[in-house]
Amino acid sequence: MNEYHFKYQNNKGGKYFLLAIFGGFPIIPPSIFLLDYISWIFWITIPLTIFLMVYGLWKFHKTSRGSDIITVDSEGFTSKDYGRVLFSDIHSIPPFGALQAPPPSMRIRLNNGKKLVWQLNANNPKGKDDALIFAAFREVLLEHLKQQTQAASPEISVEATQEGDVEAIADNPTRSESIKAPAVQAEVIEQLERHKKRDINYKYITIPIGAAFVILAFVRTCGEDMIREHKNKEFEGVRNMILHEETDYRDNVQEALRVAKTYARKFGPVYLFTNDPESKMEYLPNIKNDPYTPEIAVVGLRRVEDNKKLEAYIAHPDSIDYLLFVSKPSLGFATVMQESVFSKADSTAAVVYFAVYNPYESLPSSFRNKSDTTFRPIQYTSSIQIPKVGKLTGKLLENMDFASVRAILQQYKKTYFYMAVKERDGITPERFEELKKLVIANFDEHEIPADQFQSKRFNE
Repeated sequence: MNEYHFKYQNNKGGKYFLLAIFGGFPIIPPSIFLLDYISWIFWITIPLTIFLMVYGLWKFHKTSRGSDIITVDSEGFTSKDYGRVLFSDIHSIPPFGALQAPPPSMRIRLNNGKKLVWQLNANNPKGKDDALIFAAFREVLLEHLKQQTQAASPEISVEATQEGDVEAIADNPTRSESIKAPAVQAEVIEQLERHKKRDINYKYITIPIGAAFVILAFVRTCGEDMIREHKNKEFEGVRNMILHEETDYRDNVQEALRVAKTYARKFGPVYLFTNDPESKMEYLPNIKNDPYTPEIAVVGLRRVEDNKKLEAYIAHPDSIDYLLFVSKPSLGFATVMQESVFSKADSTAAVVYFAVYNPYESLPSSFRNKSDTTFRPIQYTSSIQIPKVGKLTGKLLENMDFASVRAILQQYKKTYFYMAVKERDGITPERFEELKKLVIANFDEHEIPADQFQSKRFNE
């Protein structure tokens, strides 16, 4: 069992190297921009930039220096810095290029994708002994790989001769892998032989620019890992931003509903006459989207504007209008109680809102495009006006707005009917009861059963 002690340069100080090179870039441009406003700003930013460069180089030099102890046995080697490595775990030992790292530097790629890197320089007087020790380890590694290849080759030859069946070998993945293993080791041995030749050829190559060597060595040895790590951090940052926006949106919606429920109490009670026992009525804020702004379909980004509008509403709930909604939660139905297109403003009259909904029927095809075969439940809203004072008569219901609602209720069974009035419009409970009697009498006249209808009060 052989043991080797040596010092080398690792690739752990990459972030400090980048700090030394690029640390001043985020500082200098803003300083130039602010120079017109703060004349003495360079007295701060220039020393700060120099400090970042010096600190980055110092940390890079300190962090990149490593000391390893490698023990080699018949099955593999054990490194203090990289752990246990079997010879069969070695995927490749690609030689460095002329401008990447000086010999006897070596990098080993394992089958699991892990990379082992030792950088040494035999021309450096302080590292000459370490380079010789590492070269001796490399020689022993080469000899062990050759021995394993020679020991494995006869077994495979005998097995292949006895079997003599290519299809049997192809059907046995374990045997196929055992045949491929010596070929992989032979390629690794060839790469190590190229390492030795590189030691001889390197003495004829001179690189006068030490800085260029350091940069190229760093980029080629750990550039891929740093780029991958940087991309992962960027993706994680974007993902966290998206999750943050979506979480804020859900929280803002819940808070907006709570604020709306509290603020809407000032609008007073709402009276409902319906045959839907599950029906609910509530005021909701009319938070509109800008019609001239294109809709953003990207998850996360689409919530940025939504969150701004919700937060503005929560801060000032009196800044927008409120709409009266009727809903049936079990069927996912909800609609705004709207005035009829034929209604006119009248200060002496109050609005009576109507809505009908049938989830099981669809309007005849004559009311829509013939090519449209999509099932759309019947849903219709309308309204009429009644005087705030005086006696109510049946003539108030003799109009197209009420007749259209009654026709749907009469034609399609299992249709839900909703009639609502607002107390703030001047309709008292007594006047609402008087209106109910007129509607029930009209339904009886047209043979519409009203025994399942009931009255409800909301927003109290």
